[in-house]
Amino acid sequence: MTYTSAIMSTGPDAGRMIQMLLKITNAKRTIEVGVFTGYSLLLTALTIPDDGKIVAIDIDRKAYEVGLPVIQKAGVEHKIEFIELKALSALDKMLDNEKRL
Repeated sequence: MTYTSAIMSTGPDAGRMIQMLLKITNAKRTIEVGVFTGYSLLLTALTIPDDGKIVAIDIDRKAYEVGLPVIQKAGVEHKIEFIELKALSALDKMLDNEKRL
């Protein structure tokens, strides 16, 4: 059996660990590859500082939009830059942009 797409979600324990690691490292900028319903994206946005930034990459904008109302209600949408693209293509573009700066 072959799958054309994967489904994965962060469990509560893993979410707490993500928050702890973000706090310990004083993370301000992160990249999330594969957004699914946005649970870990929301956790990250709530944990990083208000001027922090998350680049969220997913090939399916509809998946991102599932969690968007909760992200908006939490007031952290301004921290998220969503890119609808395959991860490797998006990461390549990000690297090219960094080289030009």
